[in-house]
Amino acid sequence: MSAKQWGITQLYNNFFEEPTSQLFKLHAKLDREVMEAYGFIDSDDILAKVLELNLELAEKEKRGEPVVGPCAPTA
Repeated sequence: MSAKQWGITQLYNNFFEEPTSQLFKLHAKLDREVMEAYGFIDSDDILAKVLELNLELAEKEKRGEPVVGPCAPTA
């Protein structure tokens, strides 16, 4: 990235949609693992679901309820 004088935006713009790039593969793997960890299904919009979960936790915090962070799956 320094040789090309690129930042993260240029990296994403050039390689995020390229199925043969390591960035694309890592992003796809991360998406699959997040979906599995949260019990989402393929037809779910992952960003919408994570936003929904975050908003629920924010409401719990506002009410003074304890909020426990996620943990690693046990299976």
